[in-house]
Amino acid sequence: MFASSPLPDLLNHSSLWLRAYALALVMMAVGAALERRWPAARLQSRAAQRFNVAYAGIYLAMVEAMKPLTAAASIAIVNALGGGMVVLNSHGWGALASFAIVLLTIDVLEYAFHRLQHTWPVLWKLHSLHHSAVEFNVTVTWRHHWVEFFIRGCLLYPLVGVLFKVEPWIVGSTSIVFMVGNYFAHLNLRVDLGRYITWVNNPQYHRLHHSSRSEHFDLNFTQLLPLWDHLFDTQWVPSRKEWPATGLDDGAQPHSLLQAFCWPLRVHAGRGAGFGGKAVPVLDKETK
Repeated sequence: MFASSPLPDLLNHSSLWLRAYALALVMMAVGAALERRWPAARLQSRAAQRFNVAYAGIYLAMVEAMKPLTAAASIAIVNALGGGMVVLNSHGWGALASFAIVLLTIDVLEYAFHRLQHTWPVLWKLHSLHHSAVEFNVTVTWRHHWVEFFIRGCLLYPLVGVLFKVEPWIVGSTSIVFMVGNYFAHLNLRVDLGRYITWVNNPQYHRLHHSSRSEHFDLNFTQLLPLWDHLFDTQWVPSRKEWPATGLDDGAQPHSLLQAFCWPLRVHAGRGAGFGGKAVPVLDKETK
């Protein structure tokens, strides 16, 4: 018997990648329009934005290529740990409650993982690519290292399946909320939320997390709800005029797509990665 052709699967993954990238381009275009109307920082580099858009295409292609592996790993983990410890309702008002439970669970897991990314040197080497952007805008949204998705897909997201037995559409609905929230938080947008600044992650709140100033390091970790920063004492509430410069403290950043792809292999210092804004010593050094 001849093995089935891999071409249909390849075409399917290519189609899914194209749709994801098209959606990313649309969201970035909408964000860019808002940024032009109400910018927090003016005269940002068009070349840097084009770099981020191009890198987003590579990142999303890698994500799509890894999905079969992460899906298999997730199923194996859930089965091994006896998934679905709590059965969630998917009808009527119960579905709304289930949506809220799943949303809060994923959000606190994202918060915990984000703190680990700033604490463990190996994870920081990956995550520092995202923080290396010296200009904060919507194109930075997908500026993550592809290995981070693999770690999330194999270790973080399966925990939801271990905890809950829930209809896929509920989990899918939460992913839409996180996607929109992620784009919104990375906007170069001067928006004043007043006393509601700590109700939901937003451009000013998250900009402080990307700040190149040492007093802002390792704070405002939340993905969606600043509630977690408040509860775990990692919150910096920005003042109305607090819109700091962003990037790594040593100014390092990739200058080519290849450098971004291989970013963790570089020898670098960068900002510290400790809890509560306290930097930890870094052994690697780079000439600035």
